[in-house]
Amino acid sequence: MTAFKRFTSLACAGALALAMALPAQAAGTYSDLPETHWAYSDMDNAVQLGILNGVGGNAMAPFAGLNWAQYLAMVTRTFASSLYNDAVRSGLRWDAAGYQAAVGAGFILEHDFLPVTADTLDRPIVRQDVAVLLDRALPDDVVPYRYTSEPASAEDTLTDFSSLGPTYQSSVSRLFDLGIIKGKGDGTFGGGDPLQRCDGTVLLMRALNDLDIARYGEEKLVTVRAVDEAGNELLPARTVEAYIGQWSGSLLNDTELPHYVQLWDSRSVSSACSSYTVSFRPMTESEIQEEDFWDRVERGEANAEDYYLQDFWLKYPGENERKYLLLFGDTSTRRFSSQQQAESHMVTVTVPIWKLDAKGNKVSSTGSFRIHEALADDVKAIFTEIYNDPERFPIHDVGGYSWRGDSATGEHNCGTAIDINANENYQIRYGQVLAGSLWAPGSNPYSIGPDSSVVRIFEAHGWSWGGDAWAYDSDPSDGYHDYMHFSYMGG
Repeated sequence: MTAFKRFTSLACAGALALAMALPAQAAGTYSDLPETHWAYSDMDNAVQLGILNGVGGNAMAPFAGLNWAQYLAMVTRTFASSLYNDAVRSGLRWDAAGYQAAVGAGFILEHDFLPVTADTLDRPIVRQDVAVLLDRALPDDVVPYRYTSEPASAEDTLTDFSSLGPTYQSSVSRLFDLGIIKGKGDGTFGGGDPLQRCDGTVLLMRALNDLDIARYGEEKLVTVRAVDEAGNELLPARTVEAYIGQWSGSLLNDTELPHYVQLWDSRSVSSACSSYTVSFRPMTESEIQEEDFWDRVERGEANAEDYYLQDFWLKYPGENERKYLLLFGDTSTRRFSSQQQAESHMVTVTVPIWKLDAKGNKVSSTGSFRIHEALADDVKAIFTEIYNDPERFPIHDVGGYSWRGDSATGEHNCGTAIDINANENYQIRYGQVLAGSLWAPGSNPYSIGPDSSVVRIFEAHGWSWGGDAWAYDSDPSDGYHDYMHFSYMGG
């Protein structure tokens, strides 16, 4: 195993240690369920596990009501999946299959006090009935965490607890102790309230999380697939041994897919799911060179001490010693000491660009600006790729080298920064615009969006985009953003 792969394995091991504490990475995008919605993570996780379905049109209808048929299907897919799948394979519709599986698993009892029969599955289900279903679905050995001080009880916390019937109080108390029921914003449980899709899914996923914690480490057989970013199969599906809580990305041996990198979209193996998909992307040329370097080190053909001086670092974002050596002649210099020194290393490049004419048509043109001589060929290649990309992104102004004073710390002093369409890609810090006038990707053709060919191509060459280099994302309302700005050393 190469050192590159060893590093990846260590990162995976760290992820495994956190698998039971952190939610799985969300993967879905829904028209009516933004990532900021309080139930997004649980609803998306339920979709990925095959527990919850959308309502069509890429919508999740989080505030729509649930009936008995829908929730019994969700509960049995989670806690009695073999019974549910057997019922479906026998020819039953999903609603009848959910009811039959619930009866078979003991979630619905003969002569039950729960108000449901095979003929009333279309009736709304209420919160107190859900509490009983989840209580019955969770084995007795799923117990609450114990703290140094006794946590508050449902009776002391939920203001309407006494109004629940005795047959419901026991289930509500247990689920409250398990942290599944937390109460509503007004302090009540609302036992008689109809259940919404968001509430029902969150309660279900909390129950599943408690079960998976109780079953952590138990072995099970799962099916795993390897696909690329477009969903194309890279390896045939296979059945492997796994354990609950295991990071599903570790189910595949990375040596089976040379020159591929696993994406961090995997999730923990759950008791409710036996099929997992692990996504990969092709390595970049630089990543392949790095992997090959460590192979040569292991063969004794290269020295590990030379790692930070390898050429693949030139294509990685941010500052590093190899970039310093390229730009300034040694591994410790980060900036030019004077304008005279900087000027001696600048050249003018002319690159192909698309412009918009008076009618909004894209017409071929060129643009010229000054850049560090060591980056001239790379910059011309970048703009040629942007020019040849199907997007044909229009550019009306480009700025490169600009000496901005002896004390300036930015990369324009170094000829390692480029500004594109400055007016339509403003510089903004926590809501205060510092330069330019606007940023409106999708509506203004000159604005550079995070998914644009410009960003993608610059980043492939090791440059950073000011739109997200110094903030968590490209959201202009939070942090510092310079949407016009591309820099070779990330500054």
